[in-house]
Amino acid sequence: MATVDLKGDVRTTVGKAEAKRLRRTLRIPGIVYGGPQGPLPVVVNPHELLSALTAGENVLINLSLGGTEGAQTRTVILKELQLDPVKGRPLHADFMEVSMERKIRVEVPLVLAGESVGVKGKGGILEQPLRQLFVECLPLNIPERITLDVSALDIGNAIHVRDLTVGEGVRILEDAGRVVASVVAPAAEEVAPPVEEKPTEPELVGKKEKAEAEAEAEPEAKLEAKPKTEAKPKTEAKPKTEAKTK
Repeated sequence: MATVDLKGDVRTTVGKAEAKRLRRTLRIPGIVYGGPQGPLPVVVNPHELLSALTAGENVLINLSLGGTEGAQTRTVILKELQLDPVKGRPLHADFMEVSMERKIRVEVPLVLAGESVGVKGKGGILEQPLRQLFVECLPLNIPERITLDVSALDIGNAIHVRDLTVGEGVRILEDAGRVVASVVAPAAEEVAPPVEEKPTEPELVGKKEKAEAEAEAEPEAKLEAKPKTEAKPKTEAKPKTEAKTK
């Protein structure tokens, strides 16, 4: 594992107001954990930190610190880098001090190489459920990445953690039975069954005409069947009675 140099200073003032002031001067606050005297507040240049991380996320950093107690150098790795969720700029850095003689546990990226025969010639789908591996080793033995060749992987085959090969002095902490990569057959497209069309019965011309004639004749028959109302005889008017002469 390569090492890079980074300059910084020990912070004597902490808090949100101090953190904002540092960012206005194009620096960011940080903390070094794991030292003999406990957490140590520091300040670093974010651009120089990002430049150092181009060597790898687990790169060993020789952090040279200035301060009131004099210059000091600590070997650290980056534990966490907080970024602005909108602008993506570094806001805060956490470092872990390491000893070259003491094993540490870190997360290493797993990279697949080659084109699977199951994908290239048979249309299979390559799946990678595990993309990071926890390993334990001395700081100088930290691998930058673990590369896995999947060229011989066919449909229905899988590679497990127990199948991986790592460098000397490196121990993988993941479950040996976990699947690292596999090739599965493409999903079959569902074809809708054909819809059976029922044959249309032919209409009988004579039958249709007969039905229409009966439909037209029905209201007429009802009218003829309705009895006529007889006129009531007129009542003759009674003659007026003449008045008697006295």
